[in-house]
Amino acid sequence: MKSASFSRTITLLVGALLLSAPTAADAASILITGSNRGIGLGLAQRYAEMGWTVYATARNPAGADKLKALDAQFDNLTVDELDVTDDVEIATLAKKLEGKSIDVLINNAGMLGDITKQNAENIDYDVIKRIMEVNVYGPMKMTKAFLPHVKASEQKKILTMTSGLGSMTFTQRLGRFYGYRMSKAAVNMAMRAMHADLKGEADGLVIGLIAPGQVQTELLFASGFRGPGSITVEESIDGLVGVIENVTAENVGPPVNYNGEEMPW
Repeated sequence: MKSASFSRTITLLVGALLLSAPTAADAASILITGSNRGIGLGLAQRYAEMGWTVYATARNPAGADKLKALDAQFDNLTVDELDVTDDVEIATLAKKLEGKSIDVLINNAGMLGDITKQNAENIDYDVIKRIMEVNVYGPMKMTKAFLPHVKASEQKKILTMTSGLGSMTFTQRLGRFYGYRMSKAAVNMAMRAMHADLKGEADGLVIGLIAPGQVQTELLFASGFRGPGSITVEESIDGLVGVIENVTAENVGPPVNYNGEEMPW
């Protein structure tokens, strides 16, 4: 049986061969929000290893030691400060990258919020409001601000990270997490509506939804969930890279999980 490290090595080698060691001038590019840890950090590292131009963002880059280490390791990765709820910071980064194409924008930044304040016994609407600002309004603002950069690229993909907790089908089995669930259901609808409105602005434009699975990250642990089926960050990234590559304007639809399966609404 091949080890996980062996499989990951093969994945990286295949990715490198497919990209044919691109130069800085012709490399594909990706902008990832929330790159300081978990899925965002993993995606930033993987795409940097594959030779892409990576624009990684975090609210507090100075405190993101692992992201700073990637910045030092890869010449094709840059780090910028970005709070997806801050209009000024979004506009500043969009201006900084003006004239640069972005093949893939990953709206990954998100928050779970205090889970003790998102249930029938205790609802804190300030907590829920903050979750909505980050998980719904943030991706919408990023999509609008960076649409010109994406339209100018070859791949033209804007993908927002969603969750099974936003599925009404899955909610029949488990409640709680009101704010987080609401935010993911809302961002699903927002991205579907934006795709319907904006797809005609550029041939091949994709505004879609992807999901990482139940990944062993700080967010999952903070939720208190310890059910079966959780996967490592590397396993999630392995699948997500393929999902991101395969999504097109012709097949964009419901959220697609890291394993390629569509997620029920």
